[in-house]
Amino acid sequence: MRPRQLKMSFEALDDLLGMYDHIAAFDALAARRFLDDINGKIEWIAKLGIAGSPREFIPGLRAFPYRNRCIYFFIDDETLSVLRVVHGWHKIELSHFLRFYQTEQED
Repeated sequence: MRPRQLKMSFEALDDLLGMYDHIAAFDALAARRFLDDINGKIEWIAKLGIAGSPREFIPGLRAFPYRNRCIYFFIDDETLSVLRVVHGWHKIELSHFLRFYQTEQED
């Protein structure tokens, strides 16, 4: 099986940048290490095809918890599409993914 293509939404990139900025305010090296670790985990999910746990409010949406964060994504044999990466204490609702859900339905 060939590697999955990794796609990151603007929202996921913004989520990661916000995490970096928050940690970097205290320790820039720790922020870089944290970001490298999260990105490594996302690449690992893509490589191994980890399915994660289903999130029923959007068909096909999966979640994988890691380091008090939750990585939300769609996955198939060819692509891992990361939608959001949020802290575990955030209350997640359909509205956080509405743009993606509408895009997936239109395809």
